[in-house]
Amino acid sequence: MTKNIFFFYLDDKIQADAEMKTGAEIKALIKIAVPVFELQHELVQEGKGNDPDKLIADGDVVDLSEKHGGPKHFFSRPPTNFGM
Repeated sequence: MTKNIFFFYLDDKIQADAEMKTGAEIKALIKIAVPVFELQHELVQEGKGNDPDKLIADGDVVDLSEKHGGPKHFFSRPPTNFGM
């Protein structure tokens, strides 16, 4: 039996084929579902409750399972370089 693995990008529910995905793989799945998504933007995972949001680099591995509080939620933003 295949698990139903998914996450949200803004209001879009996006299916994944594995629980563990890199930031780049998540961005590629978002691009398929949301063609206007900009791949060069930064991917941010929304924090749960009082947890802070987390910047996800392309090489970071994210566990998309619902082990800790339900499906993951992401948004994106243009690259930032404050203080450079």
